[in-house]
Amino acid sequence: MIRKSDLTVAGLEARAVNVALERPVQTSGGEIPSAPLVLIDLETREGTTGRAYVFSYSTFALEPLRRLVENLGKALEGEALAPLEVERKLGAKFRLLGPQGLTGIAASGIDMAAWDALARAKELPLVELLGGVKKRVPAYGSLRSMRPESVVEEARELARLGFDAYKVKIGHGDVNADLEAIRALRGEIGDDVLLAVDYNQSLSVTGALERLRVLDEEGLYWIEEPTRADDFAGHARIAEEARTPICIGENWWGPHDAHKSLEAGACDYGMPDAMKIGGVTGWLRTAALAEPVGLPLTSHIFPEISTHLLAASPTAHRLEYLDTAGSILKEPVKIEEGHALVPHGPGIGLEWDEEAISRFLVR
Repeated sequence: MIRKSDLTVAGLEARAVNVALERPVQTSGGEIPSAPLVLIDLETREGTTGRAYVFSYSTFALEPLRRLVENLGKALEGEALAPLEVERKLGAKFRLLGPQGLTGIAASGIDMAAWDALARAKELPLVELLGGVKKRVPAYGSLRSMRPESVVEEARELARLGFDAYKVKIGHGDVNADLEAIRALRGEIGDDVLLAVDYNQSLSVTGALERLRVLDEEGLYWIEEPTRADDFAGHARIAEEARTPICIGENWWGPHDAHKSLEAGACDYGMPDAMKIGGVTGWLRTAALAEPVGLPLTSHIFPEISTHLLAASPTAHRLEYLDTAGSILKEPVKIEEGHALVPHGPGIGLEWDEEAISRFLVR
């Protein structure tokens, strides 16, 4: 009899899909009209399949990312399915190349699929394998739209999910354009609902300080990535001068970046991205860094796995609800009364809708 902890990697399949979005994601750096995803199926010799997906942002990076994931999977064939050991071996391969960019994304995707396979083999939801319990995770509605008229329309659609917090992207114009979007949304959701904004790194430190003197009067939940993501000193200066909390972290490349950010005092809220932070392994290490200093953690996209990770994090705060993969899943993440629900099944809970995938498959 094979013990369920004795699993061996048999192979890995990586498929590229370019999923149409009902609404494009608008940012200060441009529009994302579709979701270019790499779907990962990690097979074990014992018959368990672990699933995950990663997001290439641009279609020109989709096929290179798919090939990188697949090539790394070949290097793991015959190895024990032990996520920490897999992470160590992949890290050794990237020592000279570096762990950022596509290499980091590919490794994170494999890490997530490995943890999913392990949890499925033990017939546990991922959160329970990590020592947590299934719970309702507070979430907020992250808007794809930036223009006032479309912001209001989208907020009305999201309201049916019961959110008591929202986020809108700004920075496509001057501070008056920022205020126009903020106030249009305020007029729809009311003054009692929390409202965060996201600049997507579009300002200089000086420019951010100038705008924040205005935005500090708006009673915002937080201001996200006002300047370049890796400028931790700049964010620390902004956080020190602003009355409004500062949130960064979606571009932390692993726990080492998170540690540098914490040392600098760069933010009031941390936002690790499961794909960039190092998958489940990197998230757990980052959550361990956040706990001693009481840094509240929210998540960045990937709501399916982020629900599990936040439910297992001691300083969990809120989940960002911005769905990019729901249309190719049999059961997209569920939101009830503004909370994300951990799925009942084993692992992360990802089950591909093969019919939908066939429509978006990039061959």
